[in-house]
Amino acid sequence: MNRHCFRASTRAALAGLGLALLVAGLAVAATPKQVRQQTEASMLLTGSIEIEADGTVSGYGIDHKDKVPDYVLANIDKWVPTWRFSPVLVDGKATPARAKMSLRMAAEPTGDDKFAIYIAGANFGDDSESGSTDSVASRKLKPPVFPRDVINMGGKGTVYLVLKVGRQGTVEDVAVEQVNLTVYSSEQEMKRIRRRLAAASVQRAWEWTFSAPSTGVLAGEEFWSVRVPVDFAYVGDRSVAYGQWEGYLPGPHTRAPWLADEAADKNSDALVSGAVHMVGTGPRLLTPLQEG
Repeated sequence: MNRHCFRASTRAALAGLGLALLVAGLAVAATPKQVRQQTEASMLLTGSIEIEADGTVSGYGIDHKDKVPDYVLANIDKWVPTWRFSPVLVDGKATPARAKMSLRMAAEPTGDDKFAIYIAGANFGDDSESGSTDSVASRKLKPPVFPRDVINMGGKGTVYLVLKVGRQGTVEDVAVEQVNLTVYSSEQEMKRIRRRLAAASVQRAWEWTFSAPSTGVLAGEEFWSVRVPVDFAYVGDRSVAYGQWEGYLPGPHTRAPWLADEAADKNSDALVSGAVHMVGTGPRLLTPLQEG
């Protein structure tokens, strides 16, 4: 994969990913140098993309560009125009389309205080107005209880769930696609943190309720699949500002058993938290995020 490299010493924002962020509260059996070498950083960006009838990209925009580092924008500008999508069909006819876009950018240490910047994931959704009855909408999404033992360890991160929603709006099945952490610990402790956060999320998800689609092409389905990112953070935590780096320790990706291969999107951690994302909607990218 072709990635832009730069020295961390020249990028104060990335250098700010110090041990206070990455290992706070955790008993780490590694030296500070090892921590820096094993931990990536990421930022989640939002925007929109315009797609021609033949699936090529005619334009795109990144929200709040003034808050995003120039070297990140340069990487995006190199690769996004080369993407190709499956043509968007309306009444069976390929047509130009505009879609919401979110990008998970990552910085991977390559040694000698250098980092490689790359697009780790991308997600594309329809650009319909909020409140549309064409898609699944949340009704009651009470957050899960933060496990006390994980709090005591200093662990935190995001759990990416896939839910099967029935016609009554209740949850019929739950699967954990991925659990990403923002703090570093030993492999054993990180596995435990991921397992505990996943269990807490699944337990709560069974109580969630939704409004089923009542209009549109999906209204007649027997069930719908949605993705819901669940954040675990501490009260009083300062949110990472848009366009700033944060610790990134992605967990293994697992496919929900009822999803077809083409719906088992491995870019689930590019989803924006606080929203419900329907599976199988939005443009489908055919080409790699980056070549090389």
